[in-house]
Amino acid sequence: MPTYSLDISDFIETSFSLFGIKTSLDDFRLAYFLNKQLKTRFEKTENNLEFEQNKTKQSFSLFNYEDLYNYNEWFLISNKFAQTGINNQVVNLFTTTNYNFDSINYLIPERKSFDFFLKITGGVKHTFSKELIQNIKSIQQIEAVFEINPDELKSKDFLIF
Repeated sequence: MPTYSLDISDFIETSFSLFGIKTSLDDFRLAYFLNKQLKTRFEKTENNLEFEQNKTKQSFSLFNYEDLYNYNEWFLISNKFAQTGINNQVVNLFTTTNYNFDSINYLIPERKSFDFFLKITGGVKHTFSKELIQNIKSIQQIEAVFEINPDELKSKDFLIF
């Protein structure tokens, strides 16, 4: 008699479209330009997207827009979390030296080249996604925009909320 097994990934459904955005803009400036260009109304959420990894609390900025006409919900998510700290290192018996360090953690480590992700729940049609990419690229401060297949990401679980 054959044995059947189920994996938790069999129950997780990725019904969203994902776009990666490369820009040097801050999160609130990007949201402003997207609102202006796409006629959206991104608003900063009360809480950031927060995770704890390696005993370090990471917080990624999150903006939200509800498209009531198309029954979609849009999320603008930062991919980078920069942390600055001080590391005390003992040089000898009588001296210690403080070293400042910066560490950057990524929400999706396999896509480090992107600064932000645009997640649209419910998915979008192919023609709409091409038009959306062209509209976002028309913003002068945007370096690149690409559509990403969420099923190809190892850490797509961080985008399911």
